[in-house]
Amino acid sequence: MFDVFGDLKKQISTSGATKAKVSSMVFGCMKLCMLITMLACVLVTAKNYIGDNIKCITGFDKQEHKAIETYCFIASTFTIVDLDAPTAHPGVGPNVPKYNEDGEPVEPDDRRHAYYQWVPMVLVLQAVAFYLPLWLWNRIDKGFFKSALCSLDKIHISDVSQNIQVSADYFLGSMSTHRSYATSFLMCEIFSFAISVGNLFFTNAFLGGEFFSFGPAAISYLLKPASDPDNPLNEIFPKVAKCTWYKYGASGTIQKHDSMCVLPLNIVNEKTYIFLWLVYTLTACLIGVFLLLHIILFLVPTLRNTWLVLLAKDNQSKIDLQHILPKCNYGDWFLMLHFRKNMAYFREWISKIREGMSK
Repeated sequence: MFDVFGDLKKQISTSGATKAKVSSMVFGCMKLCMLITMLACVLVTAKNYIGDNIKCITGFDKQEHKAIETYCFIASTFTIVDLDAPTAHPGVGPNVPKYNEDGEPVEPDDRRHAYYQWVPMVLVLQAVAFYLPLWLWNRIDKGFFKSALCSLDKIHISDVSQNIQVSADYFLGSMSTHRSYATSFLMCEIFSFAISVGNLFFTNAFLGGEFFSFGPAAISYLLKPASDPDNPLNEIFPKVAKCTWYKYGASGTIQKHDSMCVLPLNIVNEKTYIFLWLVYTLTACLIGVFLLLHIILFLVPTLRNTWLVLLAKDNQSKIDLQHILPKCNYGDWFLMLHFRKNMAYFREWISKIREGMSK
């Protein structure tokens, strides 16, 4: 399945190979959401967990029974809201005629359930949406960071002094020109936050406006005794629902047949969306926190310079950074930050930068 997405497969590779790249916790959260959403899509389409999508009690035999089952799945099922009489299953009961104050018949208030047919396709679209900021940043970077690093992300047995000098010379010669590069990365992070928040509202709309309350209701129900019959999860993913089948009788009149259907796939959908509610809500909050910190670092030069000095592992690098950073803008600081994350010879590299500045 991953072969369909090409670059998407590379982002979730588990081969163990490390690649020098510009990344952040925001992108890490987006990758996590993308992977979990794809796994959820595989789960809800695995028939060995679900069995048949639908099983109906129709009162018919053989081909006609199968035709009604197929029709009920593709045409959607429904449950009845606010049934007065006791029912064997939530929302499933006889269509008792109701009348208004004028004595006119009133159609029962039913609730259609068709979105479960779209769950796999919607999950694939959501996974692609989570990948979009990463794809956009890869198109902006175009291998620039890897080239500027000059293969210093790996430990070399041979002499690397020339590589360090080349990378340092490039940085010194291009100072104050990386602001747009760094700002583009920040904009991709803002785009990631917009997608993560928009995904919550999209999922809520897809599930009929019940997603925001679905998670708390599910957790509350799961903490109750198992014998509690009041299951709020059935409101979104009913296990038993009704379906109406119309056919022509012998005299050519339209006959109406009421069927009761069991939906095994909603057991998997229900558990999947409980987990997705936790993942989507938590990651949206985390991305918001990380993005706020990055915006503060963008706006406050003293704070970001102090932070980079604190991240340095040895005292000599801290001293060198204290001399270099006051002369750097946000773009230079951003590039230096990711050099520190990826470069195996950062202490020697930063020493060359200070030496070049002093000249």
